[in-house]
Amino acid sequence: MACCSGGWDLPFEAGEYATRLATTRAEMARRGIDVLYVTSPSNLNYLLGHRAVWFDPRNVTGLAVPAGDAPPIYFDTYDHEPGWPPTITDAVTYGEHGFYFPEGAQVVADTLKARGLLGRVGLEYWSWAPGGPAFAELARRLSGAGAAEVVDGSWVVDHVRLVKSPQEVAYTREALAIADAAYEALRDALQPGMTEHEIDALLAYECKRRGGDEPGIRTMVRTGPQTAAFHAPAGDRAIEQGDLLMIDMSATRHQYHGNTARAFSLGENAFWADALTKLVAARDETCAQIRPGDPTIKLQRLMDEAVDAAGLRDLVWWVGGYVLGISVPPDWVGHVYLNDEEGFEAGVFDPGFVANWEVQLWDLPDGGGVGVIDTMVATESGVEVPARFPGTLTVV
Repeated sequence: MACCSGGWDLPFEAGEYATRLATTRAEMARRGIDVLYVTSPSNLNYLLGHRAVWFDPRNVTGLAVPAGDAPPIYFDTYDHEPGWPPTITDAVTYGEHGFYFPEGAQVVADTLKARGLLGRVGLEYWSWAPGGPAFAELARRLSGAGAAEVVDGSWVVDHVRLVKSPQEVAYTREALAIADAAYEALRDALQPGMTEHEIDALLAYECKRRGGDEPGIRTMVRTGPQTAAFHAPAGDRAIEQGDLLMIDMSATRHQYHGNTARAFSLGENAFWADALTKLVAARDETCAQIRPGDPTIKLQRLMDEAVDAAGLRDLVWWVGGYVLGISVPPDWVGHVYLNDEEGFEAGVFDPGFVANWEVQLWDLPDGGGVGVIDTMVATESGVEVPARFPGTLTVV
C-alpha cells in the first residue's frame, strides 16, 4: 500500500532525503550490495525522517533499498501506518491477524522475490533493532526465497552519514545552543538540597522547552562521591555544600546531538578546578592543530600527548571521542572513534564531520570524577567547538 500521510512536516526538504538515498545507493554499489534492508532506527530517521512509535524486537520493521532505480519499500506492522512520514511512498504491512513474528520476515522475503529484487541482500546486523533471532529468521527466509547471498550490510548508511549537510550542521549548532541555555539555567538554580532527579528534570525541561528532543542516552547527573560513576543514571541523592556535580548530556535538535559534559561545585574545589582548567587548555590546543582531511587518529594522539604533558595521566578514565549525528535511544555513539582501533572504520575530519572531544578523569579512592566533553564541527578551515558554556569548573 502507499503511505497516506498528510502534508510535509519534516526537518529537511524532499531534495535532501533524495540525495541521501542516492548516496546510499552509490555506497551499496561500491560494496556490491543489490538490496540493503535498513533496520537501524537512526538510519531510518536519516533516510525517511521517520520516528517510529516503537521498534518491537520481534518485528523486522525496515526499508528495503534496491541498488537500481526501483523505489524503496517500507515494511512495518499495519498499526504503525498512521505515524508514517510522507517520504514513505511504497509500503507493505503485516500483522493484521496478530502474527508479527515470523510473519514479517516472510512478507519481506515474498515481496522482494515477487518484485525481482532478491540478489545480494545486506542486513544491518549491528542495528539495535530488531532482535538477533528476528534477524536470523529474516536471513533464513530471504535465503529460502532465493536470495543469492545474505551479507552484513552494517555501516553502509552510517558511512554516508559521516559528512553532514549544511542544514544538519545547523541543527547540531542549535542543539549545542540549547545545551548552553540549559547549563545556564542550572547554574542559576543549583543549591544544596536539590536531588539528582530534580537536576535531571530541570535540564530536560530547559532543553525541551527550546525544541530539544529526547537524547539517545540518558543524561548523566551524579553528585558528590558518585561523580566518577560515568553514565550512571540520576538518583535520589541530594547535593550538599562542598559537593561536585558532573553532567554528561546531549541536547538534540531534530535528533541531531550536541554532546557536552560540564562540572559544577557548591563551593571551591581547587583540585578539580585545576584539572578542568588543564583539560580546557588541552581541548583548545589540540583542536587548533587539526586541518580539513586530517585523520581522526591524529587528534587522538594529540589528546593523549596533551593529557600526559598536563600531568593528568594517573587520573584518566578515558581519552578519545566518537562520531555524532542523528540518534535515537538507546545510544548516541556513532561507529567511528577518534582512535581507529575502537571503531568500525577510520575517521577523517572532512568538512561536515561531527564528533566529540572527551577526556574523563576520576580519583577512585575519593569517588569523585570530572571531565570535559565538547562536540567538534569540522569546517573548511579546521575544527570548531561551538558550545559556549565554560568547560572549566563552575562554582556556585
